[in-house]
Amino acid sequence: MSPRDLVKAYASDERLYSGRFFSQEPVRPGAGDKVGVVLLVPGAPEKKEDVYGYLYHRMMLPPGARSGWKLWVRHLQSRLSARLLSRQVLSEYSSIGGGSSINRLNREQCIDLTGRLKMLEGLPDGVKFSTYLASPFGMPDMIDASQKMDEDGVTHVVLLPMFPQYATETSGRAFATWEALIRSGEIKAWPTTSIGEFATREKYLLSVNERIEQALQRFPKHIRPDVELLFAAHGIPASEDPDNRDPYCCLVHNTVDGIMALRGRDRDFSLSFVRRRKWTDQVTPDLQDRLRRMARAGTRAVVVIPVDHVSEQFDTAFLLDVQMRGVAEAAGIPHYQVASGLNCHPLFMECLAELVHDALAHEPSDGPADTYGPLVAVQPNCPRSEWSIGEAHADDVTEARCNACPMAPGAA
Repeated sequence: MSPRDLVKAYASDERLYSGRFFSQEPVRPGAGDKVGVVLLVPGAPEKKEDVYGYLYHRMMLPPGARSGWKLWVRHLQSRLSARLLSRQVLSEYSSIGGGSSINRLNREQCIDLTGRLKMLEGLPDGVKFSTYLASPFGMPDMIDASQKMDEDGVTHVVLLPMFPQYATETSGRAFATWEALIRSGEIKAWPTTSIGEFATREKYLLSVNERIEQALQRFPKHIRPDVELLFAAHGIPASEDPDNRDPYCCLVHNTVDGIMALRGRDRDFSLSFVRRRKWTDQVTPDLQDRLRRMARAGTRAVVVIPVDHVSEQFDTAFLLDVQMRGVAEAAGIPHYQVASGLNCHPLFMECLAELVHDALAHEPSDGPADTYGPLVAVQPNCPRSEWSIGEAHADDVTEARCNACPMAPGAA
């Protein structure tokens, strides 16, 4: 299925915002069954020759173009933008050693998680597990993963996005793509359940907090008390439909709030969204402006914490650790560090194993099956309204609002 064919089959209805592409009734493997856990990852091109195709897939797949002339406009713009960006991306790759490590790290997560799943208790005797990688952007390929699952004798599937916060552009796109491939007959329709998000799961928050503590240790001892925390997350386009509200923004704020609650709100912090322009991967200056404002306010030490992905990737290696470091130093912030990705942090891997365990029914349910219930509920309260100006910079209160946010104009 080509990207254009996929867009035609791509679900762009309210399920993109609720995540309910698959039944939320837990799958019930029996003795001797095999559960295939599919880690839905952002992926990355493995070779220089793959860069164009990967960029094209990323730009072609987002919802927006439906059919007819709009689809062809999307196709042409995606091809042109991917061609223009390929050289830039290859140049930036060379500055971090020639490529992205995310695929290797995801493979290591697969191995680690498979070992932990074998030790799960309370399941029927003889239940086996295998873990697979698949990306809605084609690298690693979903169809290849499904073919390997068929060869391995998989009987039940758990879809686990490696994105802590649900967003239409990440988890929603992955679920929609997997479903479209099932409808086209290119992926087998196994009994399937999906996990929407783990934005405030305790062991996830604890693992991020440990990475923060490790980053703080890189500062000189006399500087550490003055280090401010700058959480960073990708931005998303605001929905034009007021009835379909992407929960991503509020979920990110809840993640940050949960981490700071664990820390006892011990130091000043802020959150910046890194938005991208419509037809390119160029970063708009939100994060740059934030660093400059912090410098003008007297900040001299910052640790940046990515909170919407769980592996070291290009954004961390180049954007945050190379490009933004230069911005910070030029603005007058001499002490700058970036927290490491979670990768195979033991607490995070325990979190993933527990999520899979929760997605498997241990005993038959007495109640009615939850056929396609809500997977992700919009957070009823955005914690940002409770952040004091001393904790989060005052301008945060007016920035990065999503349609779902109760602080946004006109929101319910």
